[in-house]
Amino acid sequence: MFISINKKVFYKILGNTKLKKIREIRQILSLTKGENILRRYFVMNGFDGALTALGIILGSLVITGFILDPVESAESAKLLISAGLGASIAMGVSGFWIAYLTERAERTKERKELEEIMVTDLNNTKITKANFWTSLVIAAVDGISPFMFSLLAIFPFFFVMTGLSIMAAYIISFCVVGVEVIVLGIFLGAVSKENKLLYALKIIPAALLVAGLTYLLEIIWG
Repeated sequence: MFISINKKVFYKILGNTKLKKIREIRQILSLTKGENILRRYFVMNGFDGALTALGIILGSLVITGFILDPVESAESAKLLISAGLGASIAMGVSGFWIAYLTERAERTKERKELEEIMVTDLNNTKITKANFWTSLVIAAVDGISPFMFSLLAIFPFFFVMTGLSIMAAYIISFCVVGVEVIVLGIFLGAVSKENKLLYALKIIPAALLVAGLTYLLEIIWG
């Protein structure tokens, strides 16, 4: 990865100046090709978060049915929120942890290969710092993306405790998931510089498949 960097740029990043500004981190991500990985992680894990929330919400709807009593609605909403938050936190923490370790391992391997080529110790250089910051930022996106998308999907159920109908919360949540999926599809279309609507249409069937399988599973299990 680093070998393809222009020599002038390469020797510049070998300096020991401290990384203090976000602009420098963005430059590092650009040099280490981290921006491409960020986009992939954002979309893949955001999609995972949205569909995980969809499965939880749909499963809750099938199990509880149409609840009209405000007290029962509030209790059902609390259970759904607990399940949703638990899943969101689990995806966020696991995403951050494994992404950081994976990226750090890959970039350490690349650095050591570069050291063998240059016959030079690159520890305590800006390349090492670039590896650290790139791994950290990628891991943060990997963790935040599914957490954010999942949390947004279950957020309407917080308002059930304030008087919102639980059925309204279900409808709003399904709409939120739909918007999230479409936005991710449009984002992919923008990245590929192809038809954004076409990408949005390509990504929707996956959400419908999850909904259908979840509904079928809940019916089978009664």
